[in-house]
Amino acid sequence: MLPKNLESIIPQLEELTRSLFPEILKIYRNPISRAQEKKDGSPVTAADIYAHKVIVNFLKKSFPDIPIVSEESFKQKNYKPAKEFWIIDPIDGTKEFVNKSDEFTTNIALIQNGKPMLGVVGAPVFNQVWSGIANQKIDKKKAENKKRSILRIVTSKSHRTVIDTAFLNFLHKKGKRLKIISKGSSLKICALADKTADIYPRFGPTSEWDIAAADAILRSRGGAIFQIDNQKLLEYGKKDNILNPMFIAISNLNEKRTILSLIGSFSKNLL
Repeated sequence: MLPKNLESIIPQLEELTRSLFPEILKIYRNPISRAQEKKDGSPVTAADIYAHKVIVNFLKKSFPDIPIVSEESFKQKNYKPAKEFWIIDPIDGTKEFVNKSDEFTTNIALIQNGKPMLGVVGAPVFNQVWSGIANQKIDKKKAENKKRSILRIVTSKSHRTVIDTAFLNFLHKKGKRLKIISKGSSLKICALADKTADIYPRFGPTSEWDIAAADAILRSRGGAIFQIDNQKLLEYGKKDNILNPMFIAISNLNEKRTILSLIGSFSKNLL
């Protein structure tokens, strides 16, 4: 059983996350370590398998009554999402791992009734861990009131699309001054949580495990992720598909109306 106070289990999960770093880095820095190809064509490494086993074993032992969804064991045809479950991405940014860009992460999230309630993200190369408990209600008080003249946009290092470029051009035409920040994996959303970036639009495919942990952390720090098509909060544990719709992550919810108006105008005309 989970404790009512989720804060109490954060130290355990942070310790678990940090315990993964030495072996992951050993594999990462091994010159003969190679990625294999999964059935869907995506890469998988020994680090993915190692982190998956360690995280799953810990969660099963510590919280035996809560189901676990992991990228490395997921099968859509057998998937029946529970109201409460763990969702993990042992290594998010496997392409970054393979390309030696350093920007990959470990991700553990707890989903309750479709919402990411707890998240822990680790960046082994940077020896950094982020964690947070999402608010039941989005708290604008945690958002900054500071107005910025430059809009800081996070884009993907490995998955830049034609639509991403179109959106940047759209913002330029609207007279927005932009700063582009390129990052890999869930570090993109962590940058929003750290207030070093303002928005992260995602027009390409992602899976729930890619962003759930960072989403919880972002929500704990006054931000959130919204679906582009209906501008509702992103949801997890969907019955029919583990893929996320197109979304936009926003660091400061005091800017929510302005940002959603911009993305709405863009999507209406170009998507």
